[in-house]
Amino acid sequence: MGGGVEAISVEVTGVAAEVGTVAELGAEVSRQLGRAVPHDGYMLTGLDPLTRGMCLYTRRHGYGSPAARRLLSDDRLKADAFSYESLATGPCRVGVIDARAARHRHSGWVNEVMAGEGVGSELRIALADGRSLWGALALLRGTGGRPFSAAEAACAERLTGALVGSLRRFVTGRPLQSFRLERPPGIVVVRPDGTSASATESASEWGAEFTGGPAHACAGEFQSLLWATAYLAPRIGGTALTRVPLAGGWAALQAQPLRGAGPDAMAVTVRPTTGTELLPAMAAWHGLTPREQAVVETALEGMSAKQIARRLGVSPYTVNDHLKAIYRKTGVSAREELIARLAR
Repeated sequence: MGGGVEAISVEVTGVAAEVGTVAELGAEVSRQLGRAVPHDGYMLTGLDPLTRGMCLYTRRHGYGSPAARRLLSDDRLKADAFSYESLATGPCRVGVIDARAARHRHSGWVNEVMAGEGVGSELRIALADGRSLWGALALLRGTGGRPFSAAEAACAERLTGALVGSLRRFVTGRPLQSFRLERPPGIVVVRPDGTSASATESASEWGAEFTGGPAHACAGEFQSLLWATAYLAPRIGGTALTRVPLAGGWAALQAQPLRGAGPDAMAVTVRPTTGTELLPAMAAWHGLTPREQAVVETALEGMSAKQIARRLGVSPYTVNDHLKAIYRKTGVSAREELIARLAR
């Protein structure tokens, strides 16, 4: 099992550089993980590390959209099962919910959601490390299958680092720039149940950029991201922002309450990110230190290395060392290229 886990770790990390869409990433991660932990379906999500908005989503034979929304929005059900937040901060990143286990027999999640979806066992993996909760992966088995075992949960725990690495590698492989195609922002009015009440024509064009794959493989992906961002807005008491990595660059989902469109309706705007919005997300995903991020921020103001050094209270040599580290982490070759990518 140990050698198998090591081989799977290498493969899971490597596939992120070979796939082009979120749906392909989910399929490959599922295929590799299935060698050690067989499953019937999965749901893979990625989170904006700054706002916890859902920035990636794909599934196959996973929970339907209404059930997935209940997991996020129903506080009673969240308290009833392993939450990804509790797994991310706890001693173990993996939790198993078994419909036949005595401890879960009276669970609302088991009886109200899993039973209705034909799921008998669910293995949850918080894709977290010491820096952030980057996403989540749920593996599912049908009611007729055997539950996930303690050995399988332990195996999944050992693979968590590779899964985090794969997700981050996929995101950092997207172009480090705001979405470049000239297209007007899209606006979607999202109801509390996750459906769209209305949308601009440009919103449909944006939707194609978000899925980036066959409709059957990306069903509900764009709509799920819209709803997840809309869900955040009233809970933070204002405007919610999610930065999404696309094949053509980074886009922003921005949700705010919409008056006169029914109770709790939200207007979600889809547009390219600004440089100011992209920088902190780039710093998080690429692993920049706070001082390296400060160097980029001052470089975007047009300061020279000497001016940056004076601003930050360090030597110009230290600034140049920080810039070299930034180039290595982000894959850019020069300061001019970095500024051009972030200045929008």
